[in-house]
Amino acid sequence: MNILFAYITPFHPNKGGIGRVTHELTLELLRRGYKVYYLIYRCGITVMHEYNYPAPLTYLPSQECLSKENIEAYHCYLRENKIDIVINQSGNFSDSLLWVNTGNLPVKVISVIHTTPWVSYKHLWREIYPLRNNSKIEKLKRIARILLYPKLKYEFRKSRIEHYKKMLPATDYVCTLSKNYFSDIDEICPGYREKYRAIPNPNSYSSEKIGSYHIEKKKQVLWVGLFCTEKNPTMAVKIWKRLYRDYPEWEFVIVGYNKNGHWRERMESLAKGIPNIRFVGYQDPLPYQLESSIFCLTSSYEGWGMVLTEAMQCGAVPVAFNSFASVTDIIDDGRNGVLIKPFSIKQYEKALRQLMDNPDLLNQMSKYAQQDIKQYSVENVVDQWEALFKECMIK
Repeated sequence: MNILFAYITPFHPNKGGIGRVTHELTLELLRRGYKVYYLIYRCGITVMHEYNYPAPLTYLPSQECLSKENIEAYHCYLRENKIDIVINQSGNFSDSLLWVNTGNLPVKVISVIHTTPWVSYKHLWREIYPLRNNSKIEKLKRIARILLYPKLKYEFRKSRIEHYKKMLPATDYVCTLSKNYFSDIDEICPGYREKYRAIPNPNSYSSEKIGSYHIEKKKQVLWVGLFCTEKNPTMAVKIWKRLYRDYPEWEFVIVGYNKNGHWRERMESLAKGIPNIRFVGYQDPLPYQLESSIFCLTSSYEGWGMVLTEAMQCGAVPVAFNSFASVTDIIDDGRNGVLIKPFSIKQYEKALRQLMDNPDLLNQMSKYAQQDIKQYSVENVVDQWEALFKECMIK
């Protein structure tokens, strides 16, 4: 069977997210005898990584997504490579309209939703309200954003509905990361429940890779992610600010990098005067995940939250806001981690105190985290993909 992964940027395993997921799925599919291909629509945000990919990678000719040139090239590619199934990795975004258009060819399309179907719609206020910096211009911009908020929200909702009305009829299956997202799609565009399937992201690390490190746990709390609004990095610092004096032997480590330059400035300003906080910038998170005892996620929303599963693989006990649908698939509250009411800083502080004050509890939850997260091994996840492929072929 020939499988095509389609997206807007090459799937680089070291860049996290979709890249790491696709890379792991590709390796396992190749091991099972599938032929795998990558096709990229090169748009304005495409990053052309230099990497020895495990599957042939091709770029479409035009930067105009739905140009005649791209559509013809896409159809020709499907024919020449005898593609059976296209995995549209842009299921939530506009280039889906290219990937679901397979012409009259007998090709099935699975459109994958890698985040919440609403994206930031339900958290839009949290994105527009905060000040980016303390300048007078930014304060005026914030006033403008607040005044425009009703219009922005209306337009955002409208665009989501329009996207799904076009994408859902044209795709064979819609694959979310959790069944808990099905109701969101129903809210946006009801009537397509028979097309919904849910397959989680696979774990990032093999047991061999983790076992190759020999790192002992420290009294260390970790945050990993991109500095951007949806990840809420400043909230992590605000929480630690309430704790650091009582836990001088503990350290809070932040592995992250700027999406916009103002974030690092804001973070360091908030952290001023806190001795046991450390910013390490953009780094391979694995060594930090292995040495940390607790992992903090402060995101307003995620699709899956791969940093959670990575931390749990490494035995770091996760603490996260119960603010996105798939988090309850990952964290069994009180067993292998802690879920916090969105967005209670007080409750988050209390949870961290309980873990740091009780090493036996922390150790027990760490063991459960490592044990429970094995259900998302790449082998188990690809078993689910194979079951969906079979559905496609008999449909």
